Amino acid sequence: MSSAQDNNPLLSIQHPIAFDRIRAEHVEPAVDQLLRDSRQRLSELEHESVPATYAQTLAALEDATLALEHAMTVVGHLESVATTPELRAAYNAVQPKVSALLSTIPLSTGLFRNLQAFAQSPQARQLDATRARFLQKTLDWFKREGAGLAPEQKQRLEALNVELTEVTTRFSQNVLDATNAYELLVEDVARLKGLPERAINAARAAAEAKGKPGYRFTLQAPSYIPLLTYAEDRGLREQIYRAMNTRATREPFDNSALVERILRLRNERAQLLG
Repeated sequence: MSSAQDNNPLLSIQHPIAFDRIRAEHVEPAVDQLLRDSRQRLSELEHESVPATYAQTLAALEDATLALEHAMTVVGHLESVATTPELRAAYNAVQPKVSALLSTIPLSTGLFRNLQAFAQSPQARQLDATRARFLQKTLDWFKREGAGLAPEQKQRLEALNVELTEVTTRFSQNVLDATNAYELLVEDVARLKGLPERAINAARAAAEAKGKPGYRFTLQAPSYIPLLTYAEDRGLREQIYRAMNTRATREPFDNSALVERILRLRNERAQLLG
């Protein structure tokens, strides 16, 4: 592994998470490496020769994608709270690949066969309550996610899962962008009657930071909630309430078409899975 990969904070599970070290350029190299690792591990678990033991089935299956899912969770969190164009582009580039891999897990005949073999083994009957519950939930998940489908149905389900990941990600990003784009400027401090002094001071500082007059409110919780909770000006409360509840309903962040697409995809997926 190269020194660049050695220095990639997304390649290992760290606590506390090194958020300050993660850059957009880390995302694709790390995820590609973790995808290769996960594919190799999953491939090994599909063989008929896999022993029917907890360590070689359930535990190994959980470990196979642990680092990959950790990296995607970390990147997804960063993208949702501190996004940049570069980070978003990197996250969007890897999402379909990760979704495609994860979608194949419950559709794998070999994995499901080996899990069922373990479930019927003497060791499975001796599991403690926690592991027995884990085994049952895993088997149920495989069945619920299409393990019993015909090959052509599995192929279509994989495609649906990948597209759903893509469109729901775009939906969330539109909501985030619409939230970040909104501002409400109030020039008359009398309209802020009822607000705590700290909320008024924060709004004044927010306006000054943007080089604007008066008091600036956004749809971020520390700004939005005090205004909606304490402002005596009913019109002001209504204005920001409507803004919050109509986010991503108009251009350039309109989610209307995505909502329809998501519903159609979910309906087809539900029909396919019975």
